[in-house]
Amino acid sequence: MTKPFPAALAEGIDEPCRFDIDVADLEVIDGEVPADIDGLFVQAVPDQMYPPEVAQLWPMTVAAGGDGAVRAFRIKDGCVDFKTRHVRTQRYLLEQAARRSLFGNYRDPFTDDPSVAGKDRTTANTAVYMHAGRLLASKEDGLPYEIDPVTLDTKGVWNPGGKITSKTFTAHPKWDPASGEMHGFGYAARGETTRDIAYYVFDANGEMVHEAWFEAPYAAMIHDCALTEHYMLFPLMPLTTDLERLKAGGQHWVYDPDLPTVIGVMPRKGHSDQVRWFHAPPTFTGHTINAFEEDGRIVFDAYECDGNGFAAVMPDKHGRMGDPSKVTTRAVRWRIDYHAASEDLTEHQVLAVVDGEGPHIDPRRLCQSYRHVFAPTLNRSRLITDRNGRVVPVFFNQLTHFDLTTGHREDWYAGEGATLQDPVYFPRSATADEDDGYLIVVLNRPLEKSNELVILETRRLAAGPVARLKLPVRLRLGIHSNWIDGSLIPAWR
Repeated sequence: MTKPFPAALAEGIDEPCRFDIDVADLEVIDGEVPADIDGLFVQAVPDQMYPPEVAQLWPMTVAAGGDGAVRAFRIKDGCVDFKTRHVRTQRYLLEQAARRSLFGNYRDPFTDDPSVAGKDRTTANTAVYMHAGRLLASKEDGLPYEIDPVTLDTKGVWNPGGKITSKTFTAHPKWDPASGEMHGFGYAARGETTRDIAYYVFDANGEMVHEAWFEAPYAAMIHDCALTEHYMLFPLMPLTTDLERLKAGGQHWVYDPDLPTVIGVMPRKGHSDQVRWFHAPPTFTGHTINAFEEDGRIVFDAYECDGNGFAAVMPDKHGRMGDPSKVTTRAVRWRIDYHAASEDLTEHQVLAVVDGEGPHIDPRRLCQSYRHVFAPTLNRSRLITDRNGRVVPVFFNQLTHFDLTTGHREDWYAGEGATLQDPVYFPRSATADEDDGYLIVVLNRPLEKSNELVILETRRLAAGPVARLKLPVRLRLGIHSNWIDGSLIPAWR
């Protein structure tokens, strides 16, 4: 018999869903689905199947510790079909057999049931992406799992030729649009809290063609990366991990505001003796936007916070939790000369004040100069309270288009009490301009515990959705989303 979920996991729209379902032909409640859209909108979702059995439930376990599920919307010929399936990881199967939770806090094997010592802990719950015809569900504490793009059935761990020797692999690899290569890495590659990084390159057919191992300056999170024509970048986040702290019952990650900004740079397909670690004053570098080369230097664009970017779920080194409402996020630009005598970074530019997360650009512009960014953002002046007088928790309530050349921004506000999950952006056609396409996003209505799928045209974003579709079930908050062109996947029907 499954025990009740703790209050931290069972409140509001984000309580676990715990289902695998198919829904054909979602109901269009307003507008019309554009007939030229053909593809798959996928999202990774942490969805806890069993209540954790730990003495102290850490906030990061609540936010990102759930079993991975893949949420998918197949859009074609003006119709939308929906499916969601849990990823059958080793962890998921072990807990299903036991009918209870066996794994403890987020990335903390010392809180696990002894029966699963040494087993694969990953939940594959952070991102879903496609490479070489394979749909992969990934979380950065393990290797990805391959998913059938039609049935969403789990095929197993993805390790081409068994050549990946790292224990981990990023949820944010990067692609070269020209060659089709995928560049990725694993941090804590020899095990939790280690400084080891393994850098990998896979060709367009999915074969591993390069591997290099090196060490970070300290054990920290490297959630994202960036790629240019000649370089791979590894930005460290000021979130440290420590083995003794874990053994003593502490959290896996702790924010250290005194750590400098650190960006590792290595030539593409480079080796350990070629990595350079560039430093700047402390900031909180988050997700990357893009990187390219200009006048012999690297241009690296990313999100940056003036405080703890994970304030709601991670304490600082003094044990204090932060206030997310007081953290400002900016899109910033660093210029890096790999061949410079000094490793001190000084050329830093604020591109835009964002107050959001999850930047999306035209995938054709990866590794190249670009102009347009699309992102979910937060309008703090339009927050509302619930019937008990509490502010409804909101990460994002707008979608925003930033033009980095003119500085212009355009917003679409989702409506009173509505919140937004991670969107996707894709161009209208292979020949469309960089800013001419669609944004698709899952919209939450927390007070009603309901959701919609909305589709917007980017060149008239403020006008609102061209289509709104009803979701007949409640969907909890997912993490990262992706768009896969219909030419790359079989039809569902």
